[in-house]
Amino acid sequence: MKINIMAAGGQLGRTVVDTFLQCGIDPQDLIASVRTPAKVNDMARKGIDVRRTDYDDPNTMKYSFRNSDVVILITSTALVEERKKQFDLAIEALEQCQVERVIFASFAAACPDSEFLMAPFYVYAEDKLQKTNLGWTILRDGMYLDPVAEWVPSLIKMGRLPYPVKHGQVAYISREDIARSLVYASVSRRHTGKIYDLTGVEAVSMSYLAQVISRVTGESIVFETVSESEFAEICRDDGVSEPMIEVLISMYRAVDNGEFELVTDHVEKLTGREPESVGSYMQRMAYF
Repeated sequence: MKINIMAAGGQLGRTVVDTFLQCGIDPQDLIASVRTPAKVNDMARKGIDVRRTDYDDPNTMKYSFRNSDVVILITSTALVEERKKQFDLAIEALEQCQVERVIFASFAAACPDSEFLMAPFYVYAEDKLQKTNLGWTILRDGMYLDPVAEWVPSLIKMGRLPYPVKHGQVAYISREDIARSLVYASVSRRHTGKIYDLTGVEAVSMSYLAQVISRVTGESIVFETVSESEFAEICRDDGVSEPMIEVLISMYRAVDNGEFELVTDHVEKLTGREPESVGSYMQRMAYF
C-alpha cells in the first residue's frame, strides 16, 4: 500500500513521516508530496519517494497522486477563498488518479457558526469531500500545544501569558498525537466514512496553563487577559503577518465561545494510547 503525505515538508507533515518510520513502515511505501523537494533531501535519502506538488498547480498533484492508495491531505496555510480553490483542485486530482482513500486533517472549529475566520474553509472542505466517491476519513485537529511551548522563552521574559481570552478553556493536543492519529487512520480501512475529534485528555484554563509553565520552568508566569489590540501588538513584535494576526485573534474568540473545550477519547480509539497531557508535554519540552 502506497501512502502519500501532502505538505510533507511542513511541521505536521514531517511529524507524520517520522511517525510512519518509527512505526516500522517501509520508506518505499511512502510518498512525500512537497512544494520544494530540495528541502526534504533527508527523506529521499531514506528511500521515500519525494514528489514536487503545488496546491495551485493541478498537473503537479495529478503527477504526485499517481499510484497512491491513501493520501493524507494536509492543506496549505492560505486564507479561506484561496484554500477552497486549492482544495477543489486537489479533489479533482484525487478522483482522476482513482485514489482509494483520503485522510483529511480538518480542524475543531469546523462548524458554520464558529468565530474562527478559517472555519468556512473547513466546513466547505468536509462537505465537498463527503460528497465525492472517494473513501474518506476526517480528523478534526484540536488546538496545538506545540506553539505554546515554542513561545515559552518569550513568556519568561514577559513574566506573563497574554491572551485575549476571558474564560475559555482548551483541550490542547500535541502535534505528535495528531500525527499518530493520522498514521493509524491511514493504515486501516475500518476508519473509512468516520469523523474523529482529536483532543487532549482535559480542557484547561489559561490560568492553569500559566501555572504549568511556571512549574516546569521555575519561573513566575501569570495569565493575563489582554485586549485584542494589545495581543496584535505582541504578535507584530514577534514578526507575525497581519493576515495571520487576524486569524489568531479570531481563534481566541472561538476559545471564549467554547469551541475548543470538547474532550474525547478519539485519539485513544485510533491509536490505542491516550494523548499526552499538557503537564507531561510541557515537562518533556522543558529545554527552554
